[in-house]
Amino acid sequence: MTFKTLFPRAMELAYLDSAAEGLPAPGCAEAFVQYCRDKEQGTPGRRFFHQAEAEVLELVAQLLRTEKENVACVASASDALTILATSLSWNPGDEVIVSNIEFPSNLIPWFALEARGVRVIVVPAENGALTWEKVATYISPRTRLVSLSLVSYKTGAYLTGVPALSAEVKRVGAYLCIDATQALGRCPVSLEGVDYLMASSFKWLMGPHGLGIVYLSAELREHLRPASLGWYSVVNPFAPDPSRGYFLKHGAACLPAGMPNFPSLYALRDSLRFLMRLKVEEIFEQLRPLVERLRSGCEYLGCDMLTPADPGKASGIVAFRHPESEAIGAALQREGVIVWGGDGRVRASVHLYNDLEDVERCLTALASTLNGSKSASFPVGQAGGTA
Repeated sequence: MTFKTLFPRAMELAYLDSAAEGLPAPGCAEAFVQYCRDKEQGTPGRRFFHQAEAEVLELVAQLLRTEKENVACVASASDALTILATSLSWNPGDEVIVSNIEFPSNLIPWFALEARGVRVIVVPAENGALTWEKVATYISPRTRLVSLSLVSYKTGAYLTGVPALSAEVKRVGAYLCIDATQALGRCPVSLEGVDYLMASSFKWLMGPHGLGIVYLSAELREHLRPASLGWYSVVNPFAPDPSRGYFLKHGAACLPAGMPNFPSLYALRDSLRFLMRLKVEEIFEQLRPLVERLRSGCEYLGCDMLTPADPGKASGIVAFRHPESEAIGAALQREGVIVWGGDGRVRASVHLYNDLEDVERCLTALASTLNGSKSASFPVGQAGGTA
């Protein structure tokens, strides 16, 4: 079962690029209109702004199965990572562990700390994926933070064993940060053992730009000293004499420095309501056969696969290397198939508005583009079934 008919763009062509830009959930356009109507009321309309903010935080907390006080919205997932990097106290010799299949947002803030004597350790993936056991071998008494993606933007590999990895991280008194941008809204996400988690709003959550979802554990909150503060971060912004001190808001509410992006909150509220009705775990299972078919089809065509074959590491992403990735992406677009083509790889991603027809259309166009002749057809049973 798909929800393609609810997404006009998905009806026009095979849209397989949610890992870059998710299609907006039903109701998002009307949500922006409603924001404008509330904005027209002037300051009395602010009660609706803050109501939207409160409802989004409640929905995020439900999605992550945590308490509302542990979540916040900032400007982007990249900002969420920068907030973490600048809000911990660092000493020369401290170590941060990342991997070589991370998005730049989960690399640059840590490498920026090298000027302060922090050492960044990069764990190499094997066959496009990480194992928690391998990451654990890099942990030392100097480890301060391990920051990894739950699903790699580059290969689509799903990181399993997070709770076990967390136990090793906690053993040396370090923290575990998880970038769930390529997972939240599409793949199961657990907070077990996680100290800090963030995700973008405009990919698998099918929301707008301008928001980053953040989870902050109570334990890490005690040791975090936000470096970027504003009136929205404190409980007493209008104290008669601010020089006498201020008090940070409880939980994750201390992270935003100023008013949030209210228009985007209106739209994200509708997309979260939509996703919560469908249940992410069910989406994941229903789309699993499509992802299997897409990967096996690409492999059959001789593609240099980045996405691991292990079904236990499957997400919504299938990717392969190719020196002409941009040209392939452009050729597929001419055939009515939208994928990511760039930085030496082609990446297709499957979301709830996709069906088997989209996958087959992609494979047929890819076969034609790569060699003009080789068929993408399989004997019955070789690839996954339908969803």
